[in-house]
Amino acid sequence: MNTYDINSNKFILESLVEKALLDTVKWIHNKCSPQEPDYIAALSTKFIKDFFNILVAVFPDYDFSVSGVYCHQKPIVDIGLDKKPELGDVLFVYVYRRGDGEKILNSLLLQAKISDRPSLRVHKNEKHQLELYRRWPEFKYCRAGFLNGVKRNVLPKTINDGAQYLLIDSNPLTNGICFEEGMFPLGCAVPNDNLYINDSLSKELVNLLKFKSGRTFDCNPYMTKDEWSKMIWDLLRIAACKYSKRKNAKINSFPRSNEYNHFFTENMGSITLLDEALGNYANDIEMTDEDGGVSVVLIESRLKGIQEEGQL
Repeated sequence: MNTYDINSNKFILESLVEKALLDTVKWIHNKCSPQEPDYIAALSTKFIKDFFNILVAVFPDYDFSVSGVYCHQKPIVDIGLDKKPELGDVLFVYVYRRGDGEKILNSLLLQAKISDRPSLRVHKNEKHQLELYRRWPEFKYCRAGFLNGVKRNVLPKTINDGAQYLLIDSNPLTNGICFEEGMFPLGCAVPNDNLYINDSLSKELVNLLKFKSGRTFDCNPYMTKDEWSKMIWDLLRIAACKYSKRKNAKINSFPRSNEYNHFFTENMGSITLLDEALGNYANDIEMTDEDGGVSVVLIESRLKGIQEEGQL
């Protein structure tokens, strides 16, 4: 989608997404006393249907595909410290497919933390996670199936907009009214010793669609020399491998540890970036339930009928 179309509908879009996120958090609270994995499961399953319906209603000139893969086990990485951090909890990816076939890709990797206020001090036992997002030391995959032992060296060695913390309101039915409107139930924070919500997740997702937030990555995983791009394609391939085994087996009911949901308009087709990530490796990559994967929410859009003109 181009920036003009998004800005023209910014107010209603942000309001609807904010409501969908609040409904999602309330929904998971009604089902259980949620922990961090339960919120991520709700985002990658319940929320994506609402998000898809919002996009279709607000932007009738576009086709959409929204997919969600929930992975319970997470990959960890070795950064040379005593403790190994998780790579993240949930990855949001946006794909804008131009009429000429070109793909423009954006990514937002989030590490979730539950909080009863829009700020949180990182506990000393979790500083290894902060070290990863704040300084990006070279790392090696662990508990990541076929990627075990593979090294990545993301540049620059500093904070970037593609990796943030996600603060989740521990009680959205009461706590949210105590804080600035629009910051909860879910807000994004820059990695630091003290985490402060910089923006609501709803605004962050709208900006992701505009390429104003997040970090872009290269569309060819085989040709890129950018280590961030390689890492994002790694995570997409893991998620694709996990869902594809069950999809190919035509299993419709997934265990909590591995769920896949996909909603798309008729002209968008059923092939997603996840299928492209897996490519010809579907039968060659082995993943077990113990192998970790980051949950993925994948949004794809394309102008209906004609090739889009102009810039993002």
